Amino acid sequence: MTKPKQLKLGALLHGVGGSTSMWRHPDAKPDASVNFELYKEWVKKAEEGKLDLIFIADGLYINEKSIPHFLNRFEPLTLLSALAGVSTNIGLVGTLSTSYSEPFTVRASSVRWMSSAAAGPAGM
Repeated sequence: MTKPKQLKLGALLHGVGGSTSMWRHPDAKPDASVNFELYKEWVKKAEEGKLDLIFIADGLYINEKSIPHFLNRFEPLTLLSALAGVSTNIGLVGTLSTSYSEPFTVRASSVRWMSSAAAGPAGM
């Protein structure tokens, strides 16, 4: 008998969001992109909600048209490594740009060793 297909659910953790003005909302945390305590809280909430994974996206570049909080944010692999110590049952996934370096220089396996859950790169 074949195993039934299951939908996997995840959460994109994206600082104050993908809008150029979300950080201005009165309830927004303007430092969300560099607030590690907030990321830890989000991971715990995602685990409580039985999500399968959290996702952190990398950026290729920053210029004068970039979303303001992109100027100051965590790099995905470092953040995922730190979150590995907080999470127990959730996958840790992130993108890491290989536009300016070779794909073989990426050491995403380190995150897997630090986490008791699954981890891996996406969209390389």
